[in-house]
Amino acid sequence: MKRAPKHIAVAAGLLLLGGCASFSSDAGFSDVQKMTSPRLGLDVSWDRGAGTAEPNAAVAKLLQSPLTPEVALQIALLNNRALQADYESLGIAEADLVQAGLLDNPDFSGEFLFGDGGAKYAFSLVQNIFSLLTQPARRTVASSAFERAKYEVGNKVLDVAAEVRAAYYAVLGAEQAAELSRQVVSATEAAAELSQRQVQAGNATARDQALQQAQYAQAVLMLARVEVDVAQERERLNRLLGLWGDQVTWNLPDRLPDLSTDKPSIDGLETLAIERRLDLAGARADVQTAGYALELGQQLRWLSFLGLGVALERETDGKWLKGPAITVSLPVFDQGQARIASLEAQRRRSERALVGLAVDARSQVREAWARLSAAQDAATFYRTTLLPLQQRIVEENTRLYNGMLIGVYDLLRSRQDQIDAGRAYIAALKDYWIARADLEKAIAGPLPGAGVAARPVPASASAAPDDQHRH
Repeated sequence: MKRAPKHIAVAAGLLLLGGCASFSSDAGFSDVQKMTSPRLGLDVSWDRGAGTAEPNAAVAKLLQSPLTPEVALQIALLNNRALQADYESLGIAEADLVQAGLLDNPDFSGEFLFGDGGAKYAFSLVQNIFSLLTQPARRTVASSAFERAKYEVGNKVLDVAAEVRAAYYAVLGAEQAAELSRQVVSATEAAAELSQRQVQAGNATARDQALQQAQYAQAVLMLARVEVDVAQERERLNRLLGLWGDQVTWNLPDRLPDLSTDKPSIDGLETLAIERRLDLAGARADVQTAGYALELGQQLRWLSFLGLGVALERETDGKWLKGPAITVSLPVFDQGQARIASLEAQRRRSERALVGLAVDARSQVREAWARLSAAQDAATFYRTTLLPLQQRIVEENTRLYNGMLIGVYDLLRSRQDQIDAGRAYIAALKDYWIARADLEKAIAGPLPGAGVAARPVPASASAAPDDQHRH
């Protein structure tokens, strides 16, 4: 009698026909870094240590100085928990790729029959050769899906970057607007106190006093609303930066940056978006994956299992019988028609989703550019025309007041109008920078040839002028 292990070894040798599969050191994150770091100008890192001290120390160091857009973005890249969680999808996609390269485990079966003539044993070891035949195609599909996952993660990085920039300018604009609102409160409070003294002295009517008090009350309510906006915008930025506890006491610069020195042209931006955007690249990979999967399904629709192996049987007289074993699925009820229909629908869906995404991308570019252009025009008009006019009105009213040709209320009103114009300028400037962040998001990178002016925001837009009149 020959020993069974020799025959089992023959079948086990089939396992060597399968390709080896292994994991990479970073689950493809280096490819994500190559996609995103050049576009952002900053390092993109993945904390695979589940919250190690190194990222926390880096964040603490960055928070020691007032936040700039670049510092805020670097903190988010290190500390945004949702983004760090999204990176894990790379590991999931790579695991699917490795799984596609593995053979199915062999099936072992045994029978033990007992009768008057003795015992009878039968063993079989069968390997699904179908998985070996389809392994290259399955790896191609999984590899395409892995590339899609990289594009998706890269696009999420850019989305977070755009959200951080927009939130940064929103909170900076809100804080600057709050400062102007405090100046309005101070001015109206002074006018209300003056009116009260004048009424007591018999130089003003009760109506004048009520009007000044009403303006002061409205200014206080406006300041309360603006301070709520500041709190909301700060918390929005805190969430994006992943900050909590003592970390939320960060500071910002005093002023929004000035307008860009140039006005970007819409020409070529739509084409640039189609070329650059990672969500479109991921959608193209999705179309490719769906095509591969459909091709594989059509080629193998009639076969779902093909097993080869060896069978051993020990007869009641003690002799061993041996021979090959084969198992084939018969396409009697399921010829793969439902699976093929599903794969065809998935391919059509991915193709149409790609076209729809491209149309949306072009629309987003046009929309963001229109908002940027309008905000830039408005901010430029305020800076070059309206703010200087308000400044001149205040100067002229100061001169007239010093000559006792107008009253103090006229002077205070002109100063309040100047502050209101400065507040509107700040709103337009904030809208400009948010629209610029949205446009850079829409084209998946910085604007071509963009530059930023170095001059500060005009003082007349950010604070009331020095008290020039004599009392």
